[in-house]
Amino acid sequence: MIKHIFKIIFKNKSLLLGSILFSFFALICFISLFWTPFDSKEIFDGASLLAPNAKYFLGTDDLGRDLFSRLLVGSQLSIGIGLLVGGISVVCGASLGLIAGYFGNKTDQILTQIMNALQAMPSLLLALFVVAILGPSVFNTILSVTLVSIPIMYRLVRSAALIENSKDYITSAKAVGAGHFRIMKSHLLPNCLTPILVQTAVCCSEAILNTAALGFLGLGIPAPYPEWGTMLSDSKNLMETAPHLMIWPGVCLLLLILSTQLISDGLRDQLDPKLRGR
Repeated sequence: MIKHIFKIIFKNKSLLLGSILFSFFALICFISLFWTPFDSKEIFDGASLLAPNAKYFLGTDDLGRDLFSRLLVGSQLSIGIGLLVGGISVVCGASLGLIAGYFGNKTDQILTQIMNALQAMPSLLLALFVVAILGPSVFNTILSVTLVSIPIMYRLVRSAALIENSKDYITSAKAVGAGHFRIMKSHLLPNCLTPILVQTAVCCSEAILNTAALGFLGLGIPAPYPEWGTMLSDSKNLMETAPHLMIWPGVCLLLLILSTQLISDGLRDQLDPKLRGR
């Protein structure tokens, strides 16, 4: 099984490059749980806005904190929130999509209207609205970004479930007396895995981007957490005097989001029979 997975990854260039990039950031995230050169919150006297040097590998910020240590710790927030939002979106969005696609009628209408209401505003605007009401915090950031992701997953799975639910094998399963839960778990879900897997990677990417956007606008994860979007916001006025403060968080965000997008593209190409082998 593991050999087969690696064979698929090495066969698809997008999936391979995305997996390598994401694994690199995941390794950094894991290492930062146990080791960083300095405490990310520690302020060093007389070390404000230092350029990269032997002691401070990527320099220091305006308060005299080590930028490299803060980037390492910040990876925990970006990757953690991305994976958490992706997981919640799968559990909630895919489950509701399967229920709506299988039962149809009033159940489908009620759930779809709720999701339409959540999608009435642009995703970032909805996230800003939720955080503005509840206040900036780690939990509220996760909640707002998750509310944005669930409707997208719901609509994709619902569409796939509606198509599968009209096929003969579902009718046969109902005729022999199979229960609703068993039909959804054993028949509908396996045939909806392709859009679920692809959209999960997209949800992770959008969660990372929206979290950084909230931080940049001042409504994200508050200090002293070293979130990459907040770091960009704090250093935007120092772009000319200390460009390293914006370059490195921006590069990290770019590569991490790129990795999840490449993974989603690779999964789509590999799992879609029409695109496989191109």
